[in-house]
Amino acid sequence: MSFLVKIKNADVYVGGNKILKSLNWSMSEKENWVVIGNNGTGKTTFMKLIFGELIPVYGGEVRWFGNKGRTPLSEVRKKIGYVSAEYQSNYDRPALGWEVVASGHFSSIGLHEDVTQKQKGVAFDSMSYLGIEYLSYTPYRQMSYGEARRILLARAMVHRASLMILDEPCTGLDIPTRETFLETMEKMSRKGTRMIYVTHRIEEIMPCFTHVLYLKNGKVFKQGRKEAMMNSKILSSALGCSITVEKNFNRYYAAIGHKK
Repeated sequence: MSFLVKIKNADVYVGGNKILKSLNWSMSEKENWVVIGNNGTGKTTFMKLIFGELIPVYGGEVRWFGNKGRTPLSEVRKKIGYVSAEYQSNYDRPALGWEVVASGHFSSIGLHEDVTQKQKGVAFDSMSYLGIEYLSYTPYRQMSYGEARRILLARAMVHRASLMILDEPCTGLDIPTRETFLETMEKMSRKGTRMIYVTHRIEEIMPCFTHVLYLKNGKVFKQGRKEAMMNSKILSSALGCSITVEKNFNRYYAAIGHKK
């Protein structure tokens, strides 16, 4: 397999508005990417394009998992997990923790099919891997915000996803819960799960991430290896304000000055 995702000349419209413009990008099987941009730059649209929820127009292409031809979206989604704050707010069915996780087998909100013992076992294994098996019989609506987010991460893992899309997953989390979540990213990467992580907060970029893509006004502004991309000049230009980037203990931090 030469690539996990390859996008070529992608124009994407949402509600009649052109959100992504002539986008070209690819990800290899040994990379983890961070996507950075201000609100409204097209980050979520980009993730939905990768997930196959949106499609490019005018001859644009998306290819997955080394396939040069078209791949059925049902097959693509079996290999991709998706976690976002938006999805968490949309999961509105009453369910226990393990039931939410098991619903990932069917890509459904709530359980509408019988769960086999094997599928239930995989759900419990995913929760155990993340250290949240204590939530198995807790009603989803009674969980804290951070607990619910980790349950949805376990849900995304039940297919043994080759690629995990994390669209601003730490939005709304307090600092201790955020750090627990980020450490989980490191653990998943060591086990071989590849990730695309969307954020506008550089302190969330963990050591496991290898590359950075900046989006600005629906276009690729800059992309490349993390070490080259994480500098004050590029970040300031991408986000439109004066930022000094500092690195400490393999994490990056931003000191923000006046707006340009």
